[in-house]
Amino acid sequence: MMIAVILLLAVIAPVAGCDLADINSARSLHEALGRRAAKIIAAASAGGPKADALLDGWIDQSASFALGAGDVGRPLGTGVGGARSLAETMNADQFRFLGWDYMDSPADACGKQSIKVEFISSTDRRISQVEFTFQQARLIAAKGWQRSFETGALPRPAPARKGS
Repeated sequence: MMIAVILLLAVIAPVAGCDLADINSARSLHEALGRRAAKIIAAASAGGPKADALLDGWIDQSASFALGAGDVGRPLGTGVGGARSLAETMNADQFRFLGWDYMDSPADACGKQSIKVEFISSTDRRISQVEFTFQQARLIAAKGWQRSFETGALPRPAPARKGS
């Protein structure tokens, strides 16, 4: 559901070249690239003309995609087709990436940059940790690993008894 909302926010395809050139801080770039990675997966999951335009603008045609699982690596193709294979394999309904909790510093948004984003499939109980690599703000590689996960509430300790 969250990924669909992100896709709706990205209705305008990026212009040719480095469309993030005006970002000059590491914190802002980190957030922009994390959201861009999520938008790419959302568009790859959705299909349609708007999604196709977005993917064509943000993914290099030679970009490689892979998502290993267990003890097996799985190459998933290149370009937009590889992105679609990655999105289908992950079957994600949520994403997350860690915040920039460091001192802010200058950054070259158009240089080679990478960010790790986790995609969660609640129905399959799998998490995919993927490193997205960008050059000129275009995706040139997305490689990661998929694992199962468990969640639950933490047990609460029994309250201390008076007089003990």
